[in-house]
Amino acid sequence: MRKVFDDYRALADNVLRPDEPRVDKFVEAMGKSLKKENWTFWLPYVLSLDYCMKCGTCAEVCPVYQASGRREIYHPVKRSEMLRSIYRRYFTLGGKLWPGLVGAKDLTEDGINALAESFYRCTVCRRCAYVCPVAIDNGLVVREGRKILDAIGIAPDELKDSGTQIQLKAGNATNMGTAAFLDIIEFMEEEIADTWGRQVKIPVDKKGAEFLLMHNAGDYLAFPETVMGAAVVLQAAGVDWTLNSPATGINDVVNYGVFFSDGELEKVLRAQLKTALDLGIKTFVVGECGHAFEALKYLMQRLIPAGERPFEVKSILELEAQWIREGRIKVDPGKNREIVTYHDSCKLGRLGGLYEEPRTILQAACQDFRELVPNREMSLCCGGGSGFAIMAKGDFLKFRMETYGQLKAQQLTDAGAQVVALACSNCKGQFREIINYYKLPLRFAGVSELLANALV
Repeated sequence: MRKVFDDYRALADNVLRPDEPRVDKFVEAMGKSLKKENWTFWLPYVLSLDYCMKCGTCAEVCPVYQASGRREIYHPVKRSEMLRSIYRRYFTLGGKLWPGLVGAKDLTEDGINALAESFYRCTVCRRCAYVCPVAIDNGLVVREGRKILDAIGIAPDELKDSGTQIQLKAGNATNMGTAAFLDIIEFMEEEIADTWGRQVKIPVDKKGAEFLLMHNAGDYLAFPETVMGAAVVLQAAGVDWTLNSPATGINDVVNYGVFFSDGELEKVLRAQLKTALDLGIKTFVVGECGHAFEALKYLMQRLIPAGERPFEVKSILELEAQWIREGRIKVDPGKNREIVTYHDSCKLGRLGGLYEEPRTILQAACQDFRELVPNREMSLCCGGGSGFAIMAKGDFLKFRMETYGQLKAQQLTDAGAQVVALACSNCKGQFREIINYYKLPLRFAGVSELLANALV
């Protein structure tokens, strides 16, 4: 893979197709994105293209710009200007008549190559939008740009070919069949008995249950303690719940379409909706997965009328915090004696508003809970968001570690934590790499895992 933007590559040559003519297709796709039929974020997208003052406030909070040594190519405005320049050139009167006067140049194939790679340097953490004096959302511009790229056939294979496409075909992005899934459930029941000394029978494919808990399918393979911890907590709460297998449809809460394509987003959402309707559940519980919470809790509302989704959507964190407050589950914080801190996932926090729920859980379940600084709405993105946690080709893992990861490693060191609690699968994947890369003397754990440890 040759250099097209910086020293790294997120998109392989067979995906980017750097020598193929794509300018006309890009301009056509962008034209469609500017119409109101672009149902997700049309108005803030257009306003963000039109009204940026280029004051640079966003750059002062951008993790990748700061960690890169303030390299201009990673400046949020510089990145968005790559798309704004195309907008001014092809979709404004001034650009069509006098492009030089509005600072717009003709789009080139090299320009598309650079734009594509640049837009996969931003995790769309939306930290910049919190500080912009006129509410410009450069992260949203990036997401819309990715949608344009997908429309002309440019999307990371990890997110599309090996992500949404396999998920829709197999029921989950891990391509796990029903027999393998049931074997894992049986293994987990044995592990729960060995680890927590509890006999838990994990229900699967139960129709009419009050709660359908759907995890990120990758958790079953990479972070099984999260799945087991949630099962222990649900049994302790004495509620009517179930998991589901691929035999009932999608059993994976993941929706990689959030990161690059409304079309893929809608297909996955509708498949998840059908699964929930077929099972006849009352509440769809999103496991520890940030982007899935955004998709099911908020984006589904914009796509599917309330009458077609006769169930609530809640995060597992909301339920666990509620049960602690109600006294439905009892905990002993002395069972988690290590120094514990919590990383606010961008999707759960800035985009989902779940700040206090995880803290209610951890403060009750852990003997020594300490905050990272900054936290909540100004939390630093770990670098695993927008699909980055599963992207590692072209030295991309090094990019993740030496930009976003570098800042997070220092933040963890400053906190003096022994355990970092996480409630997002992408974050867990990123933190696993950060801890190994920087040889940090700590471990990560799921929030449900720590809560299960503390149950009495």
